[in-house]
This record gives sequence, structure tokens and C-alpha cells, in this order.
Amino acid sequence: MAVWASRTLWPLKPAGRLPAPGLLARHLAAALAAAIFVLLAPSLAAAETRLALVIGNSTYSFAPLANPRNDAERMAAVLKDAGFEVSTLIDADQELMKRSIIDFGRRLRASDSVGLFYYAGHGVQADGENYLIPIGADISGIEEVALSGVSLTELMKTMERSGSRLNIAILDACRDNPFAGAARGVVRGLAPVEAPSGTLIAYATAPGRVALDGSGGNSPYTTALAEAIPTVGVPIEDVFRKTRRKVLELTSGRQTPWEHSSLTGEFYFKPKLAEPETTARPDDGPTPAKDARLAEIEAWEAIKSSSDPASFRRHLEVYPEGVFAELATIKLVKLETYVAGWTSIVTGSNPATATPSPGEAAYTEALKLDAPSAKPAVMAKAFALYKEAAELGLAPAMFELARAYDKGRGTERDIAAAAIWYRKAAVTGHTGAMASLGTMYEYGEAVPRDLNEALRLYAQAAAAGDANAMTSLAYLYQSGKGVARNPAEARRWYAMAVESGQTRAMFNLALMNIKGEGARPDLAEGARLLGMAVAKKHSGAMRELASLHDEGRGVARDPARAAVLLLAAFEAGDAEARRDLLERPDAWSLSTRRAVQRKLAQRGYYSGPSIGFFNEPTRKALERLAMAR
Repeated sequence: MAVWASRTLWPLKPAGRLPAPGLLARHLAAALAAAIFVLLAPSLAAAETRLALVIGNSTYSFAPLANPRNDAERMAAVLKDAGFEVSTLIDADQELMKRSIIDFGRRLRASDSVGLFYYAGHGVQADGENYLIPIGADISGIEEVALSGVSLTELMKTMERSGSRLNIAILDACRDNPFAGAARGVVRGLAPVEAPSGTLIAYATAPGRVALDGSGGNSPYTTALAEAIPTVGVPIEDVFRKTRRKVLELTSGRQTPWEHSSLTGEFYFKPKLAEPETTARPDDGPTPAKDARLAEIEAWEAIKSSSDPASFRRHLEVYPEGVFAELATIKLVKLETYVAGWTSIVTGSNPATATPSPGEAAYTEALKLDAPSAKPAVMAKAFALYKEAAELGLAPAMFELARAYDKGRGTERDIAAAAIWYRKAAVTGHTGAMASLGTMYEYGEAVPRDLNEALRLYAQAAAAGDANAMTSLAYLYQSGKGVARNPAEARRWYAMAVESGQTRAMFNLALMNIKGEGARPDLAEGARLLGMAVAKKHSGAMRELASLHDEGRGVARDPARAAVLLLAAFEAGDAEARRDLLERPDAWSLSTRRAVQRKLAQRGYYSGPSIGFFNEPTRKALERLAMAR
């Protein structure tokens, strides 16, 4: 796709899976070696890149223009905010313009990119062709235009041949006739240009008409476009429709922007897309429901004395991140090394069926008490039991004690004590403690900020099969934090964490698929991953999946489903969903807004008409819904 716009090109009259590196100890060495290789490997190709070339020509020796410099600078700032890497030229001569366009085409060929070209300045039409006029051009007749100008046709071919996923070229060119009385054969306006497949050509005014330079700091067209681009959740066609309405308003109907479109896909300057969730401790996020915790405890009580390795494998499959996962892994390792009865022959005992140690007994009792709704006195008792088991050397208890200090559960919050116990548990090989200690190093909490140490701890725990560490390691690669940015490696670790049921990994990998980070966009896979995260009550995933249903991207367009998901995210406290409904409802389609009002009415919060406009009664209904949470 390409977008063309113009202020008026003055025409010259023509003459003519994890399989995560294993939860078991015997796989750790090989997995660590693989992780070290990954840490040393060079960064792979990044995801889709947005590239922009912005040119503003003002100081012509003939007919100078006041605003193109300002227009280019304003547009460059708007595009940077929309995620473009912007190269800006002010008052460029022909050589610089042509060289920059060639370089722009080469950069587009180098990656899976979105390209955008913006031009403000003079332009002319000669023999049905449109030309941008560089600074220093000396044109006295139609025959000189092609030699002194920069051909729009060649620019379009350069962008089209680059193979970039999407091309946008915006021309806010010529407000009046720069060669009146000097160049022979000059006529008004730009020649119409047919848009190739997947292209949007947008002019500042209709073909054959002259656009206004503007009496303020920017032209009317750039003023309107710069206001429209940052609107969240608006497809590119609507951005230009919004721009046209604003230009008509600013010029009292004297200038009408015009587009020729043959788009085949969707593009959003500012999609309703959240940022990936940052690294978090394993216990951050929604607390498991009480009945789920009790079910896990009951399942553990039923198998804890079993001598069958399969029972512990099944427990780990059902509760991969459960509170007994560590003990189940220890039991499984003991049973798998208990070969041919040799241990019982030598010691007369079976390690799997032996009476639980005092530490294990205290730890199990603490877990029974440590419920989300437990009263303070009960939580204090759980804390005391965790401390007893931790001091007896049980690594899972050390970890839970650290978390209790970290979160102030059953005791006063003590981040320094949390760091001490995370470190003690990490030394024993407890992967959850490694991940939490890594986060402390990542953010400098109770320990000096050290991204290298955070990366080492995440990599070690991830290689040992810890899904939270995999997700944190993936985020570092995705964001380029403490390590070279490597979207492909981020995707690999996120995928492994998803295999283990890690919700944050589902959400972040979904966003990478939707944006096309590390691979071409895959909206269907993004929607699938968001659905998995929604099933785990992830509020951000609810909003993102609502957005896809609202726009019909990767899933069937379904305003009713979008409304249900958006309200669920709102109720769950998702900040973006609340901002959407209370501050920027226009980012959502009229059909989805109507569906939101219908859902609010069904639940007794709203009694007005479902017209899709969020009036004061709608806002009050949403506020009551938020308070009822």
C-alpha cells in the first residue's frame, strides 16, 4: 500500500515446545549449555520496522513558502510517536532528494517494513507526470521539468519494488503556481495517479485544484493530518476521512482532500494494541481462586506418599506452576533414580514413601492455611510455618517465606529479608527463586541493579524449565533490555513458556504475532493465544481480543463479543480498557459501543437508548460498574 497526498503539484501544460529443557535434573546441563549459546549468539532479524522519509522544502529562490519546513518537522514528530524511524530533510536540493529516496528504498528492502514518504513543498505537472521541485531548481519551461525535478512515478516504483509490506507516501505539495510568468505551459493542479494494488494515494486537494499554504504555522492539510494520525484504533482510510472533514472546516469548504484507494489490507497508525507486560515476579498477577488452591492441595495429599512416578508426572501436567510443583519434581527425580530396588536393598527404605520430614510437614500445613481470603491471624500462622520449614532447609519453603516477606503476607513487608531468602533458595537450585531474584536485579530492589546478573538468573532458571523465568528472559530479548534485541529468540522462549501454561507469555506472544515482531503478522495465531490467556482471566488479553473482534482482524467481526470482553477487562481493572470506555470510546466502532450500552442495560446499570454515543448516563453507568467490582 502507498499513500499519496499533495498540496498541489503545479502542472506544466503537456506538449505532448518445550519439551522445556526438562524439569528433571538430568536435563539441566544440556539446557544450560543451550541457554549460554543463546546469550552469546548475535541478534536475529527484528520484527516489522516502520520507516519514514520526510522532506520539507521552503526556501526557494522563486516563490518561497512559509510552512513546509514547519509541516515536515511536525509530521516527523507525529510519525515518531506512531512508531516510525524518521529521516527528515529540510530544504533539500535535487541530488540530496534523489540520494535519500534511493537509500530509503534500500532500507525498505532490508526488512519486513512499513514505508512512509511525506513531502511538503512545490510540485508541478508536466506531460501528465507529477514532479517534486527541489531547492535550487531553475525551470523556465516544460521541457526542463523532468531534468530539474524529482519524479513521483520513480518514487512510487522505488517503494513498490522494495517488497515492503506496506508503503505510504504523503505529498502536501504546492499551494500556488511557483512559475507563473516564468515557465511556459503551466496549468493548475496535479495530474491524477492510479494507485497500484494495495495503495492509497491521498492528495491535499482534488486533481487540478490548488491547495492552501495556510496562514498559521502549518498548512491546513498537515494540521488536520497531524491531528488525525494519533487517534487510537482508527484504520488508515478513516484517518484520511477525518482529515478531509477537518480541512473542509479549516478552509470553509475551499479545499477538499482527495484519495484514490486500492487497499487490500488493514493498517493502523495507532492500533488499540497494548504494550507487552514487563518482567514480573512469579506471584504477580491474579491470585489463584481459593477452590483451585484447595483442589491442588487435595490432589497432592492423595499422591504425596505414592511410589508411582506416573502420579507425579500427572500432577505436574495438571499443576505445572502449582505450589507443590517443586516437591512433585523432587519426588519424581528420586523415584526415577530409584533403580531396580537398589536403594531399598541398601537402606531398607523407599524414598518416595518415607514419612515426610518435619520441614515438609510444616510446609504442607502452611500451604493449607495460605489462602487468598485467609484472615491475618491465619496468615501469620502460615508465615511461622514457612519460616520453620525454611530454617530446616526446605527450598520450596524458603521461596514461600521470601514471597511472604516480599508481599507482606503474614508479616511486615521486608524486601531485604525477601532478597536473602530468595538467594538461599536459588542456591539450592529453586528455579522460582532464581526468577524472583533475577527480577530484583533487573529493577534494583534490595540489591544493586545488575542486568547481567538478572539475565544470568533468568537463563539458568529458564533452562531448568521454569516458565516464569522463560517469560522474563523472553521479555528482555523482546525489549532489548540488558541484551541485544532479538525478537526471534523472544518468540522461542515465549513459546516454551506458553507450553507450560504461563499466562503472561501467552499475552506477550500474542502481541508479537499481531504486530509481526520476529515473523510476519499472524492475526489468527494472535487471537488463539489471546483466547488462551482470556481463559486464565488475563484482563489485558480480554481487551486485546475485544479489539480484534471489534475490527474483524484474525477473527470474525463480532461487536457483541467485543463488548462482553471489553466490559470484562474493564471490570477486572485493566487500565487500557478503562481509558477506552471512559476517555476515548471513539476508538471503538459504533456497533461495539451500542453493544456495550445494551450489556450495561441488561445488567441494570444503564437505562438510556443504545445509540452508540457515550453520553453522561453511559459514563455514570460505567463508573457504577467500576465501583461494584
